[in-house]
Amino acid sequence: MTTGKQSAGDGDKQVEKAHVKVGHVGPLAFQAGNLLSSADMVLKTAGTDNAAPQKLEMSPIHPKNVAAKKFDVSKPPSELARTGAIVDNSALTPEHRIESSPAIDKSVPKINVEMQDLDKPAKAQPHFVVKVDGRVEMNGDPEKLNSKDIKVQIERKDGQLNPTDAQQKAADDLVKYLSERIQTNNSQAANGVELNDQDNVISPEIERSQNLRPAKEMKHVTPETRESIEQTHRFNGSNGVDMPRAATERMGSFGTRDVPRQPNETDKDMGVKEAVAGLWKPERNAAYETVRRHPDGDTRVGRYGLSGRQIASFLESLGDPPDPAMIEKLIREGKLSKGFAEQLKNPEFLAKLKGMAAKMDKGVSPDKEELRNLLPKEAQEGMVSSMIADLKGKFGDNPGAISAAALSGKPPKDVTREDVTSAEGQQLSNAGQRLYDVAMNRQNTEQQVTGNIPQGEKRELIETALEKAGVPVTAANLAAVNLIVQRESSWNPNVVNNWDSNARKGTPSKGLMQTIGPTFNSYSIPGHKNILDPVDNMIAGIRYATSRYGSLQNVPGVKAVAQGRAYRGY
Repeated sequence: MTTGKQSAGDGDKQVEKAHVKVGHVGPLAFQAGNLLSSADMVLKTAGTDNAAPQKLEMSPIHPKNVAAKKFDVSKPPSELARTGAIVDNSALTPEHRIESSPAIDKSVPKINVEMQDLDKPAKAQPHFVVKVDGRVEMNGDPEKLNSKDIKVQIERKDGQLNPTDAQQKAADDLVKYLSERIQTNNSQAANGVELNDQDNVISPEIERSQNLRPAKEMKHVTPETRESIEQTHRFNGSNGVDMPRAATERMGSFGTRDVPRQPNETDKDMGVKEAVAGLWKPERNAAYETVRRHPDGDTRVGRYGLSGRQIASFLESLGDPPDPAMIEKLIREGKLSKGFAEQLKNPEFLAKLKGMAAKMDKGVSPDKEELRNLLPKEAQEGMVSSMIADLKGKFGDNPGAISAAALSGKPPKDVTREDVTSAEGQQLSNAGQRLYDVAMNRQNTEQQVTGNIPQGEKRELIETALEKAGVPVTAANLAAVNLIVQRESSWNPNVVNNWDSNARKGTPSKGLMQTIGPTFNSYSIPGHKNILDPVDNMIAGIRYATSRYGSLQNVPGVKAVAQGRAYRGY
């Protein structure tokens, strides 16, 4: 489809850059606000000359290109300072504010890397500070001080959540240098150096090459989940920084859902689902076909990391054989698609699905085709909706606890309070809550930037079309349809586009959502066959958009506007 905009009004409007204020309204909540920004906006806010002024720092004058110099592992930090590879501020640092140990202590030093905490002043100075532009400053030489906990701080400016590219490279190089120095000077470090990197700053390649071991092993989570926990940890100490929307694109699993919202799926349910998926971090290009061996020995699959036990428990809840009344109830509640429900009535199909779940419990991995056939993405969405509803009965309206419980791999009936209050469970809960907050703020932003929600007759028309198209009537969907209609036809139901490539093929785009004849015929429904009728046209357009893109929020034009870019036809 192409745009058939007849007036310049809406198309000429520029979407203003917006940010979300990540502060401390509640223990884990973020201040409400917009999350809109483009990638180049992120770079601009991430510590350039336009960043908000910071407190005056005492630093010696240094050349601009010091960050480009190499860390020579044959030289101690003091020598690197003399060569200009790092900037030495140690003469300015009070001795009592930096960690040191007696010379007789021969234990292996550890490395601690963390983002700067803007919420409260540090009790002790870090040994090294990696500045926004990649420069490395040293407040104290850890080798001279015989420090056993070498602290590396990543400077954070207002408007910055993630390390800059320059910081990322400098931090990797610095930690590699420190690790090699420790292993060279301490025979007890043969098995590697302990690294505490709660903010997930150091790249996996450096961790592997240097045999850097996490300070706190999380034995019951996958590396992907550990990465997600560490990424969300960056919100700690942000002191209400303005976070561009694009900063959250690296987090969780946002943008991987391509199944429309189910009937009766609330905004909060959607947010919890995003938190569960975000903790699991499925493959970005094939989220629903993700197959991953879990540290507990079993296999987990799909966008949400479903275990064999969870799949089997869902099937058991339907009865043996499945109770038709229960199936109809779940269909009405939007927790079971009609297509998958029909498959469950087939004993052969049901036996294969149960068999796959049983093999998953033993660590056997299904191939992607088997997963697609036996547990399609609509079925995964329905199972997780049912699981979330059951877990609410145990944990109430607590997105973090529900997310942690879902990641446990246990069926809801077997989840205990300890699963979410243990050390690992608490980390999962905290990270899940943050991901939920981000998901809700992203959703609020989409509602704000993708077009106003019309009132009166226009709203009634969209609501009717959404209902008849089988798509939930939510604020986000109302705004998305309104945006598409505004940009495609300026709300003129009689518009016919006679100039684009479709018209040259003999199938001009027509009506509010500018559908072409063949598309309209494929996606219209009985009783609504007039392409120029406002409701009929929107029904077909909505059904086409959700079928092709998974949801109205994934329509290219809607997605582009939500990210601060120009609208484009769908």
